[in-house]
Amino acid sequence: MPYAKGQSGNPKGRPKQTAEQKSQKEQFQRLLKSSTVEALQSIIQIANDRYNKDRFNACKYIIDKAYGANTAFLLDGTEDTAPTVIRIVPYGKENEDWNEDDWEEEWNNAPDENEDE
Repeated sequence: MPYAKGQSGNPKGRPKQTAEQKSQKEQFQRLLKSSTVEALQSIIQIANDRYNKDRFNACKYIIDKAYGANTAFLLDGTEDTAPTVIRIVPYGKENEDWNEDDWEEEWNNAPDENEDE
């Protein structure tokens, strides 16, 4: 049976909760809030573990919660945004003699691909 325009499909509204249901809901929320710090620490630990298969999801979760989902698509060019800095760490360079500035020397001494032309 169709409803008349402007008439609610649920005129009585949501059923009221009993006192016991309200108490259980409040107890559940207190339990969740009490474990928030430990849960966030676990997510951060996963995000910092470079060999964990869920690292990307943990990082994405943290960024989404901190800045909101899809914030990159909300930029319209009028914001004064800082440039994105990507730090490249050489894989397998566990030698203590390796200096972070050594990459620049290797880059400058690398043969130029267009040199043969």
